[in-house]
Amino acid sequence: MFKDLVNAKSATEFIYTLTILVLIIVISAFVLLFLWNRVLVPHITVLKPLSSLFEALLMSIAIAVIRGS
Repeated sequence: MFKDLVNAKSATEFIYTLTILVLIIVISAFVLLFLWNRVLVPHITVLKPLSSLFEALLMSIAIAVIRGS
């Protein structure tokens, strides 16, 4: 996705790719927030709920860095 962003041939293609990238990041943060608070927290006692979308975004970035992608 980043390669497509860098190699955009026009401003329209760049904006389109950037919009898609931002949407993917926001949607994945919402999914992470939901799964973390509704699935993991009730079953694993040492975990605390995420209180904001920003925390979910940071958690998503941390998971991506640890995973190596």
